[in-house]
Amino acid sequence: MRKGVKIALISSISVAVAGAGLVGALWYFGRQTDPVEVVPVKQHYAMFYDDMEYFDGRVTAENLQSVYASNTQTLTEIFVSEGDQVQKGDPLLSYDTTLTEIELERKRIGVQQAELDLKNAKDDLAWINSLKPYYPPPPTQPTQPNTEPLEPVEELPHFISGDGTEETPYRWLWADGLSYDSDFIAGMFGEETEIWISLEEREQNSMEGMVLNLWGLHVVREEDGKLKFSFFTPVLPPDEEEQDDPEPIWIDDSSGYTAAEIARMRAEKQTQIRDLDVEYRIAQVEYERMKSEAENGVVYAKVDGTILMINDPEFARMDGSPVILLSGGGCYHVQASIGEYDRDRYQIGDEVIVMSWMTGEEIVGTLESVGETPVSGYYYGGGNPNVSLYPAIIAVDAQSGLQENEYVSVRFPSAGSRDSSALYLENMYIRSENGRSYVYKRGADGMLQRVWLETGAVLWGSYTAVYGDLSEDDWIAFPYGKGVKEGAETVETDEEPAYYYYG
Repeated sequence: MRKGVKIALISSISVAVAGAGLVGALWYFGRQTDPVEVVPVKQHYAMFYDDMEYFDGRVTAENLQSVYASNTQTLTEIFVSEGDQVQKGDPLLSYDTTLTEIELERKRIGVQQAELDLKNAKDDLAWINSLKPYYPPPPTQPTQPNTEPLEPVEELPHFISGDGTEETPYRWLWADGLSYDSDFIAGMFGEETEIWISLEEREQNSMEGMVLNLWGLHVVREEDGKLKFSFFTPVLPPDEEEQDDPEPIWIDDSSGYTAAEIARMRAEKQTQIRDLDVEYRIAQVEYERMKSEAENGVVYAKVDGTILMINDPEFARMDGSPVILLSGGGCYHVQASIGEYDRDRYQIGDEVIVMSWMTGEEIVGTLESVGETPVSGYYYGGGNPNVSLYPAIIAVDAQSGLQENEYVSVRFPSAGSRDSSALYLENMYIRSENGRSYVYKRGADGMLQRVWLETGAVLWGSYTAVYGDLSEDDWIAFPYGKGVKEGAETVETDEEPAYYYYG
C-alpha cells in the first residue's frame, strides 16, 4: 500500500458525510541496516552440575493412614498402642474441639485468598502474553517536495474508475465538505444488490495529488429498497502505491514494552504462579485436615491393619511427623510425571529423590510404574513445558514421614545419555517454532545463523537446559530483535544490550 496515505474509518453514518471520520495511518517499518548485536553465552547461562530432572508430585496413601497432631486443638486421648491390630472404623484418638470454628473459618478464608491471588497472577500472565512488542520508529529519509503545479478537477465528485465490486470498487474523487444523498448512491446500483465505493480526498482536488483521506462504503440494497451501509478500508491500485511519498507516518500500537522486557516479565510471572499454586494447594490441604478434625473430635481408622508407630504429640507437632501411623500393608505413593524424551531413560526400580514441600526433608523412593498415555495439569511437571508428560508412580516407605495429599518435588537421576554439565540458557534467548526450539548464533563467517536445539528441564523458572551445537564460548542474539534473521551481519558487545534493561 502507498506509504503516507491516511485512512479514514467512519464510525457512524448519516445522510450527509463531510470529509473523513477517524484517521489512521499505514505501518512503515523501514529497513534495518545496522549489524545485529550478539552477546557471549557465558553471560546468560547457568551451569547446573546436579544432573537430575525435576518434577512436582502429590502424595497418596495405599492401605496407609497417618494421623497428625493439630496445631489448633488439644489432643485428649489416644485409644491404641504400637502393634495393635485395628479394624476400619475403630477410634484412634480424640480432640477437644472447643476452639475449632474460628480457626476453621480463618483457614477457609486463607484458601479463598490464595485462590484469588493465583487467579490474579494467571490473569496477569494472560495480559503479558497479549502484549505486542515495541520497536523504535525507523529513521526517515528527507524527500524532495513536488514543485510541479497540480491540475485540479473542476467538478466534484469526479468518477475515477472501478466496477463496484469488493476487488475493484467504484472510485470517486471527493473533497472535504461534500455530501451525498440516497439518489447519488442508488444511481450506482443498476441490477446489483450490493456495491463497494471508495471515496478519495486528494491534495488540491487533483487526480495527481497525494491522497489525504481514503474511506469506503459497502452498500446493500434490501428487498424493500432500503439501503444498508457498512464501512471498509479501501486499498489503492498497485500502480499508485509506488508513487513517491512525503515523510512516512508512524503509528505505534504496541504495548510500550520491548520483546526482551515482555520475555522477562513472562518468566517472572510464571515463577510467581508456581509459588502461588504451591501456597494455594497447601492451604487446601490444611483446611481439609482441620475440617475433618472439627467434625466430631474423633479420628477413626480408615483401613484394617497394624499400628506401626505412635509418637509423643508435642514432639510430633514440632517435628511434622504423625502421631499415629496405621498400615494395612501398603505404602505412600507419589504421583509425578516424566517427559516424553526421558521415558526410556528410566527403569522400573530406579531410585529417585522425593523432597517434601512442607518439611524440606529428602527421602529415597523407587520408580514403580510409568503410564502409556500423556497427562495434563500444572502440578504434574516442572520440567520442559514444550513436551508431553507421562504419569509416573513412585513408591515411598510407610515410615518416611510424608503426609497424604501433600506436594513434593521429585528428582529423577540421569541415565547417563546426556552431559552431566548441561547448559542452562536464559529463556529470553530461546524461541520455538512448531514445537522445536532454536537460538540465533554467530557462525564462523560472522553472520547470524539459526541453530536448532533439544530442550530439557527448566531451572528456577528462568533457564532451560539446551543440548546441541551451542557452548559457553558462542555468541548469540536476542531472537526477538529487529533485523534478527539468518545471514544478518553481527557485532560483538561485552556490555548488556540496551534492550536488556530499557528496551
